[in-house]
Amino acid sequence: MRIVVVGAGIAGAVTALVLSREGHDILLLESAGGASTGASHANAGLISPGHCFSWAEPGVVGIAVRAALGAGDGIGICQPLSPSLLKWSYLFSRQSTRGRWFANSRAALALSAYSRDELFAQVNIPLATYGGRHDGILYLYGAGTAPGSHDAELLNEASEPFRSLNADEVLACEPVLKQSRLQFPKAAFSPNDGTGDAAQFAAAALQEAIALGAKVHFSESVENFEVSGKRIKAVVTEKQRYEVDGVVVSAGLASSTLLRPIGYRLPIHAVSGYSVTYAGKFERLPRVGAVSIPHKIAWTSFNGDRVRFTGFADIGIPNPKRVSKRFADLKRFASDIMPEVANYQPLEWVGQRPMTPDNLPFLGSSNHENLWLNCGHGAMGWTMSFGSARVISDLVGGKTPRVNTMPYRWDRFC
Repeated sequence: MRIVVVGAGIAGAVTALVLSREGHDILLLESAGGASTGASHANAGLISPGHCFSWAEPGVVGIAVRAALGAGDGIGICQPLSPSLLKWSYLFSRQSTRGRWFANSRAALALSAYSRDELFAQVNIPLATYGGRHDGILYLYGAGTAPGSHDAELLNEASEPFRSLNADEVLACEPVLKQSRLQFPKAAFSPNDGTGDAAQFAAAALQEAIALGAKVHFSESVENFEVSGKRIKAVVTEKQRYEVDGVVVSAGLASSTLLRPIGYRLPIHAVSGYSVTYAGKFERLPRVGAVSIPHKIAWTSFNGDRVRFTGFADIGIPNPKRVSKRFADLKRFASDIMPEVANYQPLEWVGQRPMTPDNLPFLGSSNHENLWLNCGHGAMGWTMSFGSARVISDLVGGKTPRVNTMPYRWDRFC
């Protein structure tokens, strides 16, 4: 089949690769000048089923109120409050019941674990190509904080291994924390999780897809879709019209805008995150990926010469003052964990995660017979990328996906 994939972030790049491996004729269209310029560019690098639970949890409304008043710590709400943000916030609050949190977290875990296993099983792209490691992730807690009361229940239900660690076991698992000015008296360690640079993997995925015959057009924006009955007949850009057998939309935040004219109302909203990446000759680098749950900051290292700290969640697009404060806080935290980073000037990055109200992507079939959606992964795009691409490939090929796609259907908020 001749399939157009829209978007060259991690979701689109991996989708193009998996479909190319299945023998399809792939054209990937990306409005930016290169791959992974958006949320995939310098994200946390964590492949993390061990902590993929929905952000819409019981009590989140109170957290949102504090964030709106400027007391949200690692969570913020950017002004001004737009109608789209208010609608998204309402839908988000509706997902924060205990029952919805359980259902959404189960669905996130099912897709995340499947995706991680598919990614780790592939051998065409070596770990060194993207700084990948399969060594696990530490989820760290400070004094007075602890894992959610139902986290272990969900992980056990999904047969996801984890270990609870005390302070001494934390330091044995991650020796770099021996020099930290912050202390973590307990943690959960998920040994099956991993890390890697999503942007580097996306670039390698596209290289392989091209070698298999795929075509990739950067700096070419999709303007509209020509529809005939229940099918997409053609994709029209500012440069050309492409007749298609099928279309996959993996355009992150832009997906909602692209699909609205043909009848889709997808509540995908920007939630901004920040990262600082230090490159240098470090005496000691983190052995595993890690997340400080109370600080809402993650870190990992790549290829023996880079370490990245990523954190915070600001709903909307931050102003320069907020950005400056976030980077100052992030760099202060980084130097507390690894005093050595103070010797280096980091690369700063702000990216907008494409978040849905339930933190699940829009994944699978649509209201058009030859249109498939693979967008809205939020903070879990890297974790969910390979599994999502497998789901799309199965559906394109007329197969039943190994993951039940009902929780990710496009019309669940209609």
